[in-house]
This record gives sequence, structure tokens and C-alpha cells, in this order.
Amino acid sequence: MALGNAFVAIAEGADAMIWNPAGVARAEERELQYSYLSYVQGLNTPVYMAYVQPFGRTVVGGNFSYISDSNFDVRDANGIPQPGSTVQVHDGFGSLAVARSFWYERLYLGATLREVHEDNAGAVHDSIVGDLGAILQPTQRLSLGFAAQNLGARMSDVSSIVRGGIGWRANDFLTLSCEVNKPAADNAHVGIGAEFQIPEQYLEVAQLTLRAGWSNLNNMGQSFNGALQALHLNETSGFTFGLGMYTSEAFGYGLGIDYAFVPFGALGVVEQISMTLKF
Repeated sequence: MALGNAFVAIAEGADAMIWNPAGVARAEERELQYSYLSYVQGLNTPVYMAYVQPFGRTVVGGNFSYISDSNFDVRDANGIPQPGSTVQVHDGFGSLAVARSFWYERLYLGATLREVHEDNAGAVHDSIVGDLGAILQPTQRLSLGFAAQNLGARMSDVSSIVRGGIGWRANDFLTLSCEVNKPAADNAHVGIGAEFQIPEQYLEVAQLTLRAGWSNLNNMGQSFNGALQALHLNETSGFTFGLGMYTSEAFGYGLGIDYAFVPFGALGVVEQISMTLKF
């Protein structure tokens, strides 16, 4: 999210199950991840869990998440709220993924099978969908990524999306990425991202990563939040920000914390915090 959604070519480990299943094969250790998403209009995803397990060049993984809210107000045909009336939403998904590296870790292929459950005010849909992904890394610096996600369901139930992108590791400190994605239910979007990383050996405490990105999001109006106005982020500019810290020496394990901040115009701000344990 902090990279303007430009992640398909540089996806790696447990994170990859959301963006490109081929990146699951880049995991070199077992990873356990928890994430909390604070979404627009007071919605949040309190639980997102993911785990990956390497078996040599083959890596398997799974994840699940849900969103639940019982405070949606009911409105009549003219948009007028009806006092004392609320509806409930209970949505979630669970996935299983498998990926493998080929050609001395130059080609990564992956697939995911996902069950999506939606209960929107009593309208219940259960869908089985799949993802296919590939990452080609002809050099240590260049990577090309492609993913087709949510295949196999009607668009009215689950919208499929196609992603393609490129990643460039300029040096030990800077990684650049670009992605074009096309949801079946929306226009194509372009995202670019930059990640500046100070390796752990330089700071002697932890690895520090700063992230920024941009995406041509749909216009979401203007926010009247004073802090966003002071930063000139009160309109949907498409800019995204984030930071992360990782240490390989936390009680003998690898421990990472990442944070993303995405202004969403009149809808507010989207924030996400993730914690990853490598062992």
C-alpha cells in the first residue's frame, strides 16, 4: 500500500499472497504475519493472519481475514437515514498458496486457491476463486511480475484483477517499482513506488525502510481534516507513504513492523500496520 500498490514485481514472502503468489517462493524462512487495517468510514479489518513454510525450492502458505460491522445505517430511497435501523456486514476470505522457484531462482511461479464469503445485510455469497502469478528475475537488479487474481467467479460476486509490473534494485539502498493493474469492475490504474532501505549492519540495531508511492486513484473528494490540509493531502492526490523496521536478532528471531498511510480524500485516511516473525 505504501508503494502506490506497485508491488507485483517485488512481492516476497507472506505479503505476496495478496499481490502475486509467485513471490511466496522468495521466502527463505518460515514467516508468521499479523496485520490490522483501519479502512474508510470507521471500517476496519481486525484480523489478517498469514503463514508461509519453505520446503526447499517449494514454499506453501495460507492466509485468512475478515471484516465485520453491525452499525451500517439504513436509508430510504431518498437517502434519508432511518432512526434505529442498522444492518450487519460479515465478509472474509481464506487462501492456500503454493509457489516454486526455477532456473536457479530466476523464475518464480505460484498459484492460490481462495474461498470468499460475503454476508452483506443478509445477501450471502460464497465463491471459490484462484490466483496465478509469475516473477522473472533475469538479473539481481531487475524483476518482472505478472498476476491474474480472483479467477473463476462472476464479476457481480468477486471482481477479478490483472497486474503487471517491473521492479529495479538500483543499489543496496534504493528499490523502484511500477505497476499497471486492471480490475474487471474498474478502469486501469498505474502505480509507482520507491523504497529507501538502510541495512541493519549500518544501524547496528535494525533495518530501517522508508517508502513512498503514487497511484492514479479515482477522485474521492476533499477532506476537511486539519492535519491533512496542513500537509496539502486533503484531496485525493494518490500519494502513499510508509515505513518499516526489521531486526534479525530479536530473541533469536527476525521481527519486522511495517506501517502504511494512504489519504483517501473525503472518505478519510486508510492505515495499516503489520508485524512479521521470521524463524
